[in-house]
Amino acid sequence: MGFDYIKHQGFTLAEVLITLGIIGIVAAMTMPSVIGNARDKQIIARV
Repeated sequence: MGFDYIKHQGFTLAEVLITLGIIGIVAAMTMPSVIGNARDKQIIARV
């Protein structure tokens, strides 16, 4: 029974903040493209 392993449950605050930061950066990079495509389709639909 040599080693006692401690079960790690949940995430630390740092892990959650890093994950949310990465998601925020990716969202900030993709939103202009999504908004631009929506505007283009809206203009085409009006014509």
